[in-house]
Amino acid sequence: MPQPKNKLAPQVTGVNKLLDFVVQRLPADKFSTNARTLIETAQGNREPITEGNFSPEELATIRELIMLKGGNMGDIQYHDYRVLGKAMRQRGELPATVFPSLMSMMDPMGNIQTTLGRFKYARDANGNMVVQDSYDFNPPEEAMDYAAAGPYGVIRGYAGEKIPPGYGRQVKINLGK
Repeated sequence: MPQPKNKLAPQVTGVNKLLDFVVQRLPADKFSTNARTLIETAQGNREPITEGNFSPEELATIRELIMLKGGNMGDIQYHDYRVLGKAMRQRGELPATVFPSLMSMMDPMGNIQTTLGRFKYARDANGNMVVQDSYDFNPPEEAMDYAAAGPYGVIRGYAGEKIPPGYGRQVKINLGK
């Protein structure tokens, strides 16, 4: 994603400076998808996020979210994860959480929810289902779709300063036909 013209790079403030100091030194490849993506992006990776960034189970979760929502195009919202969580419980599966939190690192749905969150999907000209989005974070005061308290809120606040809209990565995930 090209950086906005005539804008300075985002600057972290307060306690986020300390958090950024730590994040810049973390080995991203040792973390779950959501944490790895955040760390890589905070460390400057601007490569597009594709299906290769996700596990087969996470890709299956994206497909199931889209299937539950239906249609050849649409968008996934945070409440759609709760619908998926209910479907999972009905078939005897127990998701770690249906709300964004540190527990989200423990299962595919949580990883998708805290990596992609809301996203758009559509069939392309070849019949493939494609997810398109931008990986960035609204400032914390604008991000009221989920509980942003506790450790998750601290991380979320940091991400809002470090990777605000326009400073993240493009998302283009090809899920196939």
